[in-house]
Amino acid sequence: MPPRRTPLRIAAVQFAFPGNRAAIPLRDPDTGAFSGDTPEWDWAGARQVAAFVGGSSPRVRVTFRRAPGATGSTGIWRIGAPAGDGLAIRERQVRLVFDRDGLSQPVDFRIAAPIPRGIGAFRAHFDWHATDGERSWRLGTTRHHFCHVHAQPLATTSWATTAERGTGPHGNAALPWVYRPIMLWTCAWARGRRSPRTICDAIMAGLPRSGLTYAVGAWDVGAMLAAGGGYCGGFYRMFQAMAAAQGVRVERRALHVDWRVEHHGVMRWCAMVVSAPGLGRRYPAELPSVFHDSNRGPHARQPVQRFEVRRYRFWGHPEQIADGHCLNFLRHNGRWYLYDASFGHRAVVLRNFRLPRPSSTHAVPVERQGNFQSAYLDRAVGHMLGSLRHAGTLYRTERPDPDHPQFNSATTRNGLSVKTAIIPGRWANITFYWT
Repeated sequence: MPPRRTPLRIAAVQFAFPGNRAAIPLRDPDTGAFSGDTPEWDWAGARQVAAFVGGSSPRVRVTFRRAPGATGSTGIWRIGAPAGDGLAIRERQVRLVFDRDGLSQPVDFRIAAPIPRGIGAFRAHFDWHATDGERSWRLGTTRHHFCHVHAQPLATTSWATTAERGTGPHGNAALPWVYRPIMLWTCAWARGRRSPRTICDAIMAGLPRSGLTYAVGAWDVGAMLAAGGGYCGGFYRMFQAMAAAQGVRVERRALHVDWRVEHHGVMRWCAMVVSAPGLGRRYPAELPSVFHDSNRGPHARQPVQRFEVRRYRFWGHPEQIADGHCLNFLRHNGRWYLYDASFGHRAVVLRNFRLPRPSSTHAVPVERQGNFQSAYLDRAVGHMLGSLRHAGTLYRTERPDPDHPQFNSATTRNGLSVKTAIIPGRWANITFYWT
């Protein structure tokens, strides 16, 4: 039996250290700190998840501490962790030099078998032991939570704002990293998924479990994680960040309404009108207002229906490119798929569709975009709002500039809201700026 008193203890175990390519730096959204800045496990109580690329064989960096009562500033041991019921660490001979605080220099080891391939998470432990050739000692057990991803995460330039990217882990702005909650969520939701399409579908299905709520004042990923939600300008970055954590690239586009000033002061398509409440909400974020619905077109004989109801309006701005709705698109096996993370819609399969290039000067009619309108717009956007005439009456949309001191909900008037499914027609069409 080995003696009870051992000369060594495990002081710290670190995975996302500089140069360990298989390990993925994780960032705390509250503090902004990276997991690679400090060990994921230490004897003082630190316990943080570590993440790896599936199928990789990562290294492990370990610091030892001299046990109470042990003497000497150096020593030579063979140290490792046998498989047993935990993961194995390949044994190696090390010469440890202890400082005046009793801590050794960091020593790199390698996990004996590759991390499982694909997406998933598991808990494991290392049963550390040491031998000096004559005697052996148990150094204790370290327990860990591991995540593993589909492929190397994408660079943060694909989803993060410039301010959010900062200097990056270890001062390397080009090094990919993932917010810790996003790593935990996506590895749970997309466990076992193998293709970009099924991964994105699983992320979309899992979003309600994140607790994120639509219409919270946040517009980038870190701010959303801190605030518990955001607007669509944050949600399409969030969905990108989640897919990027698994090495999947999705595109993002903002659709801006084409608020055109026409003859006699008539203005067309001031806003997109949505009745769905949004992710994590029971009701739309806006208070009830009076809508004038035309479900057969402004030139039809059917009377306008008047409702006072809660709906969300994605406002434009006269003669400017402003607001709109934000969406994600995945190109997979030659086909485009649309994801609306703000409202939690399932993937929409787009046919005969080409993703427009970002442009704030060229508006694209929806009838030129395959089934984009019938497959998504008609279902997700109930009405388009404009200043239009019906039976000789002009229903004018009035909305002061949001920066104007008199701007409030009482000074806003809805014009005519036309059912999206009946547009385009001979009297109207829908165009968006895609930016």
